[in-house]
Amino acid sequence: GTAFGNAEPTMKATVMPYPTALSSLPDDAAYDVVVLGAGGAGMSAALFAAIDGAKVLLVESTDKVGGTTAYSAATTWVPGTHLAPQVNKDDTLDNAARFLDNAVGNRSPRALRDALLANGAAAVKTIENNSHVKYRIRPFHPDYLSELEGSTLCGRALEPLPFDGRLLGDDFDLVRPPIAEFMVLKGMMVDRDDIPHMLGWSKSLKSTLYVMKVVGRHLLDRLRHPRGTRLLMGNALVGRLLLSLKQRGVTLLTEAKATALHRGEHGID
Repeated sequence: GTAFGNAEPTMKATVMPYPTALSSLPDDAAYDVVVLGAGGAGMSAALFAAIDGAKVLLVESTDKVGGTTAYSAATTWVPGTHLAPQVNKDDTLDNAARFLDNAVGNRSPRALRDALLANGAAAVKTIENNSHVKYRIRPFHPDYLSELEGSTLCGRALEPLPFDGRLLGDDFDLVRPPIAEFMVLKGMMVDRDDIPHMLGWSKSLKSTLYVMKVVGRHLLDRLRHPRGTRLLMGNALVGRLLLSLKQRGVTLLTEAKATALHRGEHGID
């Protein structure tokens, strides 16, 4: 098995090329779980199924993975996680439930909200303990609609840790690039930690060294890649999911569309 700790992983070969061409699947290929769509939700569903021991097929209609998650900041809103006490020891699931009631009201089933509150924290711990998906929590990250009763200034919003895209090898090109607003210098991703250093690079030795390190890494990246491999936000989450899926043996099909489901004698074909 693959060890999933805080250290970044080493690459491992898979039985089939990654991604797999539809034409290379054997006629009798069978899977326990088939997931359609390799956005953040689909990749996560495929990963959880693989963690549970299922043989998984993930099907994506485009030539990239990540969907709109790759374009986003990838903030994951889950109350009550093991990370929350780092910044907010007073938050409770009752407060979060009250906030959801006020923010969502009758626009979603209460059972769905209750399921999030009851299982969200365990899901975060499971994926952190069994994959390369790692989160951090900020000391100040207010809930959207923070004027509503039950909201909090921190403790519920999780961010994916930055990820070294070089660990994906040739599969780095599978990650859908971020929006232009998240990049500078023709392909270098930046986030909230980078901006103060970049604005103050000439005023602080610490910032000068920080910018030299980040920009130097990017210039080296551009010798071998069309963009930087230091992945942040949505791209970091997608990269971490992709590496985890590959190492867990999930079969990935790209540029493949599902057009019909046929129920046969042994299940759906």
